[in-house]
Amino acid sequence: MLPWGLLPHRSMPTLRMVVVMALTLLGPPAAGSATSPVVLCNDEHFPLSYRDDAGRPAGLYPEILREAVRRSGVQLDIRVAPWTRALRSLETGEAALGGAFSTTRARGQWRVSLPLHLERIVAVLPRESTVTATRVAELKPYRTCIVEGWNYGPPLDGALVDGGWNLDPAPSEALCLRKLEAGRVQVALVGEVGALRLSDPAVLTRTRTALVGLELPVHVFWPLTVPDETVRRMDVALRHMDEDGTLRRIVQRYLEP
Repeated sequence: MLPWGLLPHRSMPTLRMVVVMALTLLGPPAAGSATSPVVLCNDEHFPLSYRDDAGRPAGLYPEILREAVRRSGVQLDIRVAPWTRALRSLETGEAALGGAFSTTRARGQWRVSLPLHLERIVAVLPRESTVTATRVAELKPYRTCIVEGWNYGPPLDGALVDGGWNLDPAPSEALCLRKLEAGRVQVALVGEVGALRLSDPAVLTRTRTALVGLELPVHVFWPLTVPDETVRRMDVALRHMDEDGTLRRIVQRYLEP
């Protein structure tokens, strides 16, 4: 048999036909295949991220990510999952985490995207509560519910190992608010949107919110299993979305009806 580079010219049409037939049988690669990096968002963070009636990812963060995917041309598999499961998937490198607060500690472990949104954290208290905190540090004496896995920034970064704090973690914002309603905690630290939308209307009349100086940027945390080029192209798309006002318009659609 002749080496590949020395095939007679009369053999080339036949060879080309075989190659074309093989490619036709194989077909094009499926879009959004199982090899596409997975990004998980919280499925109980309405209207920022949640599972719609058909089971699909919905809300502010999934929409921002879908638009960034469209602009960047990268392939991502965007899903929603319970927060603790999404966090575990990030830690094991199985998936990126969409819609998370960044701290120095997080930046040391994962690559962090450009911001998707600025989320304001509020203290929810019983209406009759005498707590008058205006800074998160002033909540230190009170039994406070925080969401497991959330990073609330420098004021609370070391709180879990600080014996002076009286923290009571819960798996979700909704459960934090239920603990408050049941009188198991004195304060719930949750997102402003969650405070307004996750509580039963009857409960809202019995609670109040206080600003405590927490407004945190929300990012995608990328595990090292995701290619650098995917991370770079998504950041370029997010930067352009910020510059041309797209991020602002999406936020208005979900949060400022």
